[in-house]
Amino acid sequence: MTAHRGEWPVTDEQRFEWFQDARFGLFIHWGLYCTLGGEWQGQRMEYIGEWIMSKYQIPLREYVKLAQQFDPQAFDADAWVRLAKRAGMRYIVITSKHHEGFAMYHSQVSTYNIVDATPFDRDPLAELAEACKRHGLKLGLYYSQDLDWHEPNAGDPGPDYPKNAGEMSWTNDWDFPDYEAKDYIPYFEEKVKPQVRELLTRYGPISVLWFDTPVSISREQSTELVNLVRELQPDCLINTRIGNGLGDYGSMGDNQVPYGQLEGIWEVPATLNDTWGYKHFDRNWKSAAETLRILAGLASKNANYLLNVGPMPDGRFPQPAIEILEEIGNWMEIYGDAVHGTRQSPYPYEFEWGWITHQAAAGTTPAKLYLLFKRWPAEPLVLRGLRTEVTAAHELSAPDQALRLDQSLDGDPTEVTLHLPDQKPAAEIPVVALELAGPANVDQRLIAQHQDRITLPAYRAKVHPNGADAATTPHLNRARILAGWKDTQPWIEWDLHIPAPGAYEVSVTTANLRHRRPWRGGHNIRVEIGGDTIETVLTRAEGKNQPKDRYNAQARSHCGWVHFDQAGPVKLALKAVSIDDSSGIGLALVSAELRAQS
Repeated sequence: MTAHRGEWPVTDEQRFEWFQDARFGLFIHWGLYCTLGGEWQGQRMEYIGEWIMSKYQIPLREYVKLAQQFDPQAFDADAWVRLAKRAGMRYIVITSKHHEGFAMYHSQVSTYNIVDATPFDRDPLAELAEACKRHGLKLGLYYSQDLDWHEPNAGDPGPDYPKNAGEMSWTNDWDFPDYEAKDYIPYFEEKVKPQVRELLTRYGPISVLWFDTPVSISREQSTELVNLVRELQPDCLINTRIGNGLGDYGSMGDNQVPYGQLEGIWEVPATLNDTWGYKHFDRNWKSAAETLRILAGLASKNANYLLNVGPMPDGRFPQPAIEILEEIGNWMEIYGDAVHGTRQSPYPYEFEWGWITHQAAAGTTPAKLYLLFKRWPAEPLVLRGLRTEVTAAHELSAPDQALRLDQSLDGDPTEVTLHLPDQKPAAEIPVVALELAGPANVDQRLIAQHQDRITLPAYRAKVHPNGADAATTPHLNRARILAGWKDTQPWIEWDLHIPAPGAYEVSVTTANLRHRRPWRGGHNIRVEIGGDTIETVLTRAEGKNQPKDRYNAQARSHCGWVHFDQAGPVKLALKAVSIDDSSGIGLALVSAELRAQS
């Protein structure tokens, strides 16, 4: 599938190689909004800080005054870049203009910029470009091409378009309320295109142009921007938020972590706390451990992690952010090879104990599988389905201490038994490297892994519409969740391999697709497998979310037990008896699972 790349043929895959090798980048949201820190006239906003102008409908005549007090004398581009590099980040993307319309560089197109409108009188983008060049990091630029609350003709999807988060206007309709009088074309021709040209001609090589929020821009206008980027910097990558199905690589939703293997090239933009732009009272920081777990999971799915920090009004990063990035850097210094330059796991499912990344052979360096452990097994780890000989294994913090392993390539499935030290290494996420005799060849069947657990991802299920309307038939969304299941006619089915006779517990994991809304169950489902039938209502059995689910809740529901008299291939069918659609999302399936009775 290449839909996320739009219609631009990729003739030089090297344009993408650095991006995939990088795996980890720093996002920076910095603008006038940081001077308010999420608070306006004594009111603290729950929503993300850079939307404060829209949240409180701050009149433009008041908002522009913020520029007079914006003087970030503590800004140090070199310190920012050194910290990012220390954390193992390979590229930086910074907001050159967010929805507020204020340019964070010396624009000749509009005096509403950090040099002409503030006492600061310096171009932070020029300084950041030099620092990135000095330290070998790639530079990317965020640009809001559609929304601009400073301009009367900026993008406006119209009064019938749903509000952001149900309450905030996408456009500045408090200063410029006459929708019929707006004409996007002058804004696009006189501000957007000239500013994009400035950004691509004045700051050296730009590796990514990160567009955002195309709520009203036309396909023709998105295409014009793509053509402009291609003309000025052909190697610059464009994300799919340019709109209208265009772009070079896929951008997931904000803080949206995929639940399964992705096809193509993707990036997850996510926050280190709960906001993008600085809020002085947002102290809900993700720990270094949480962040590393997200990074490891994304690398195993071939996705980049673009992690955001919102600088303070004086130009410094908040101290907790600095400390977290430093701690991440300590891990990356030892274990970075398991992330940088890797590609997705050759296995078609995730593991209860952690994640796998893959590195192809290069010259005399053999191909490797990296096993990243979120749980250190108390007994030898059995890895099934690897059909390539493993020649050596070691934990990355102890490269000279070979681990003992046993491998059977004749069984069905094949097995590698890895004898790990009893004592877990000190790292939050230890990593074991398996050196391979050739390219990784992995059994693609759904088979039991460690502790005889079989994962059945939604994206591996066969969907039987059974005559249902297409609008109510389950389909995979970009997070690899089977969504849109609102009719009891469709059903789904997996092919799997039972490793041994015995009793197995069946569980189902479902998700709430709406950002930061609680998980809801209530669906009545039927599971049919091996002559057994289970009918149950999905209730929360295990609802403690992993770091990746912080903003998109999921929960596992235990369904019951089934028994198999013999090993071998079987089919598992999942059907909906009734669906609770009170949340408006229907049944959203992440996976099913079978776990052998211990």
